[in-house]
Amino acid sequence: MTRNGSKLYYRYYPSAAKTVTGIILLHGISEDSKYLYPYSQNVSSTGLAHVFTPDLRGYGPKSSKLGDIDYIGQLEDDLADLIKYIKAEFPHIKRIVMAGHSAGGGTAIRFAGSRYANCADSYILLAPHLGPGNPTERPAEGHRKLHMGIVIILSMLDSIGVKIWHGLPAMELYKRSDELHDGMATKLSFRLLMSRTPMKYKRDLTKLTKPTLVLVGVEDEVFYADRYESLLDTYTKAHVHIVPGSNHDGLLASPIAYEHTANWLESE
Repeated sequence: MTRNGSKLYYRYYPSAAKTVTGIILLHGISEDSKYLYPYSQNVSSTGLAHVFTPDLRGYGPKSSKLGDIDYIGQLEDDLADLIKYIKAEFPHIKRIVMAGHSAGGGTAIRFAGSRYANCADSYILLAPHLGPGNPTERPAEGHRKLHMGIVIILSMLDSIGVKIWHGLPAMELYKRSDELHDGMATKLSFRLLMSRTPMKYKRDLTKLTKPTLVLVGVEDEVFYADRYESLLDTYTKAHVHIVPGSNHDGLLASPIAYEHTANWLESE
């Protein structure tokens, strides 16, 4: 239950009772959290951590407003409420790791720069979206359309406090018919899109001051894997590993990605 009384849903992957670490793993820009199963199951079943994969507001088959939220920053409020819930319902969990894949990584970075920064102890970013205009971005190649005019105008209006049109669609994601399913968000409102990405990546990365692990597949087709390390070294102290044999989604099932995760969690 969130602060406004609405229910949000999550998938829970329990781990060994002695494990005191809980990972909140955030999904990408269009899918709900089902596809995060391989990584979540691997991490939890081997006793590394309990894993929670929420269907963020605006996503999932039970969403009341698919592709939309109430205001910019509501996802951060929801995640703070989820952390509070986890600590109350799972008192043996003492350490919270905020994690995210793709746009979920961007959402985690936003969380690190929010007023809730101290609610998470560390971060795991899996092929993360670092924000518009950053050097790791590849061209969309027809997979998505950003309505840049809407984004620019609504951002200008937002700067003077005008929010009435924040529900307008700002991004469309193109999926094949066989990829479509209940709970997928193929159109994102301006306020949801703004809540999923760090808008000023240089500024936002400097706020990522907690221990951070970044994993990217060397064959990532969404982002330029070879550009992460130099960029993150400039603004953060994150540990960056380029994972061989993995593309964007394949990273989630990579034994090497799991090995890096295990080594990092055990060393922190």
